[in-house]
Formats: sequence, structure tokens, C-alpha cells
Amino acid sequence: MSRLDNRTPSTARETAGADRRVAGRVAVAATAVTAGSVLVLLIALTFEMKWGPALRIDNAARDDLHQYGLAHPQFTAFMQGVSAVSGAAGWQVVSVIAIVWLLLRRRFREAAFVLVANAGSSLLNTVLKDLVHRHRPVVTHPFLHAPGQSFPSGHAQAAATGFTVLFFVLWPHLHSPWMRRAMIGGAVAATLLIGYSRVALAAHFASDVVAGYIVGVAWTISIAAAFHVWPRHAVATSERELLRSARH
Repeated sequence: MSRLDNRTPSTARETAGADRRVAGRVAVAATAVTAGSVLVLLIALTFEMKWGPALRIDNAARDDLHQYGLAHPQFTAFMQGVSAVSGAAGWQVVSVIAIVWLLLRRRFREAAFVLVANAGSSLLNTVLKDLVHRHRPVVTHPFLHAPGQSFPSGHAQAAATGFTVLFFVLWPHLHSPWMRRAMIGGAVAATLLIGYSRVALAAHFASDVVAGYIVGVAWTISIAAAFHVWPRHAVATSERELLRSARH
């Protein structure tokens, strides 16, 4: 008799359940990657093919915000501050803090998820910029001189990745509904502000920022699926940890 035939009904059900969970994670990852790729490709095609409506939006946002910034130095200084603290160095600090906190709690898989999601997003952004090779906006009086290419926005992608990572990591530990709503609202507001600052400083076109958001979220969801880092699963793990602590 084969090993398959010797399995008990409960073992067979557990195996089938595990197979369904793996298939579900693969489906989520594939959906996120496919949807993100299609949307980013469509955005890239709008400016590669010089589609009028998209170009008008990009150019109008660049010109209007640049003129406003020239006339309002305090606004420009605030945008420069937002852009400065939300760059690569800022997210590296956040990542290190999150990883150390998770390692201290012996949450090794989640710590690896934070590392792979954030580091991989940065690498992916570099690859996409080299592939698309879109030049940055050109203005008469630039507020900053950003190196490299423009599409997609690295700041926007890092923000979308970073805050989505924090959502997966922190959600199980926020038991109050108002704390969860505050986290989501704060993360969305901060992500939008960071992207807005890059357009206001003429470091990126609006379409660069939108593409950065899409890539960041799609990438993080796919990595979360690969590492099986889901709020429901994390809640169950946290509850088991609390029960173990109570027994001791």
C-alpha cells in the first residue's frame, strides 16, 4: 500500500488545507504582480506614445506647482523637508528598527519579510528606471537636482512599500479599531504627501508618482504572500504567544 493510502483522514485534510493555502498565496502574488505590471505598462505607454491628455496632466502639475513654489518659499521649504526625510536613508532606519523589534520577539519570518520587501523594492525601482529611461522634469529654476531617471518615483515607491510593510507587521498588534483607522489614515496621508512633494519640487511627473505607488503596493503584497505574512495569521500567532506567556 502506498504512503498516500496510509494517511489518516485528518492528515489528508491537513495536507489538502496546506495545498489550498499555498495555492491561494501563489494566486495572490500572481494577481498583484500581473495587475501592477499591466497598470505600470499602461502609464509608461502614455508618455512613450505622447498621449495628449496624460502629457497635459503631467505638464500642468509640474508648471502650476513650480510657479506656486517660486511664489511661496515657505511651501517649497516644507516640501523639501518632506522629501528629505522620506528618502532612502529614512526608510533604511525604519526597516532596521522594525527588523530588530521583530527579531527580539522571535518573529523571524516577518523580519525577513521586512528586509526582502524594502531592499527588493529599491532594487526593482533601479531596474525599472534603467528600463524605461524617462528623463526628469525640466524647469527654469529647479528646487533640487535629483540624480538618475524619473520613472517610477523612488520616493513614492519606497513610501508605498514601507507603509504597506508596516501595515502587515503592526496590524495584529493594534487591537483598538480607532488605532487601526489612525494607522491607515496616517499612512495614506503620509504616502500622498510624499508623492505630492516630489511633483511640487519638479523632481518627478505626476505619472511617475502614481506608477511608484502601484509598483510599491503590488510588490509588497506579492512578497507578503510569499512569506505568508497576513494579519489574520499574525493575530493567531500573537494570541498563541500570549497564552504561552500566561502559562509561565
